[in-house]
Amino acid sequence: MNHATGYDRIRPLTVEFAKRLHAWLNKMTSREVSLADHESIPQLVHRLFQDARNERATDIHIDAEDGTLCIRLRIDGVLRDVALIPARHNAQFLGHIKALVDLDPTPLLRPASGGTLYELDEVNVNLRVTCTPTIRGEKMSVRLLDPRRVQYTLEELGLNHEQKEKIDRWLESMAGMVLVAGATGSGKTTSLYALLHQLKSLDCSVITIEDPVEYRVDGINQIQVHEARGITFSEAVRAMLRLDPDFLMVGEMRDRASAEAALAASSTGRVLLSSLHSRDAAGTVTTLRNLDIQDYEITAALELVISQRLVRRLCPDCKREGPAPAEDRGWLEALGVTAPTTSWVASGCNNCRHTGYHRRIGVFEIWYVDEEANGLIRRHSDEKSLRHAIRESGTKSLLEDGMDKAAAGVTSLAELRRVGSYGFGISHR
Repeated sequence: MNHATGYDRIRPLTVEFAKRLHAWLNKMTSREVSLADHESIPQLVHRLFQDARNERATDIHIDAEDGTLCIRLRIDGVLRDVALIPARHNAQFLGHIKALVDLDPTPLLRPASGGTLYELDEVNVNLRVTCTPTIRGEKMSVRLLDPRRVQYTLEELGLNHEQKEKIDRWLESMAGMVLVAGATGSGKTTSLYALLHQLKSLDCSVITIEDPVEYRVDGINQIQVHEARGITFSEAVRAMLRLDPDFLMVGEMRDRASAEAALAASSTGRVLLSSLHSRDAAGTVTTLRNLDIQDYEITAALELVISQRLVRRLCPDCKREGPAPAEDRGWLEALGVTAPTTSWVASGCNNCRHTGYHRRIGVFEIWYVDEEANGLIRRHSDEKSLRHAIRESGTKSLLEDGMDKAAAGVTSLAELRRVGSYGFGISHR
């Protein structure tokens, strides 16, 4: 490997940033970096942000690695190496990004985070930067919150007709609490905003409480939690209710305070939307219980659960159907699932950067909470019993929805297996 630039590590993902970095480093000498070189750092950082956005990256990882910085982009949920930056430029590169979000540009002694709006091609992208010291040097991640990512309809997210009907049923009644559940990076925020956009079209007042506000949406009143200024979840809820809203959103139930705030808002009769971490629909009840929410409070509020994961779409230009790989069949059979004899795969082409995949789509479990489920929750039934009842009601699991999409050639069994290794919420047994 060429350790000066790491240029051979960027295939098959070749981006303009890596090319410019390679050309810039070739001009360097062993002498100290000149003022002109310092002035190139902001240009390189800007090019990195541009390329990350153009490549649909959600995150930029900058890892300390044997005296260099390894630049990696998370594209369609998978990290890809882009380039290596030599050690002599590390401090300048990291320092410039930290300065953009008002962090101390000098090496850190403890974790720190910050954010800012950054203009890329006349669009304001929200940058959220987190950095922390490690034994090899500073590790930094930059999340790119592009407003274009939340401009989807429910159909575009990957919901089938039956799942969309369940959401439409709730939209007709407009009652109770809707929870979007999933792991980190499973698209919960995108689904919440898709619901908000649909509600916004109904000529009503929509107010959100978020920590932080990730995407700014016209026509929606967004409140950001700021405890240092006295804007806590509970204070924001009280203020929000005085504003006469029709629909409320609490960005995420991450602790007891935010969960209690969401339940307090829901108890006023308003429609409430929120998200939380859970492996599947039944797991949302366990998560709420772990946040000290009582069973009677859950049954009084909970109407609909949208549990989801994101899987990569097979590239439409190079996908083909063939015999199902033995490792995929073995994985399904170990779960007690009848494995198909054929499946779709993609060999890779220029359109998909030779990865076989292009963009992502959701797999969903849509649970409309009925009286039987409420009875189980009130009796404090365990998660396994609740999950069995959900399956008996005809609600498909995440895996079953994923299998449908794999059979249709939308994704692959290998992709389901990859996502399943991170907790797919396999729950049909």
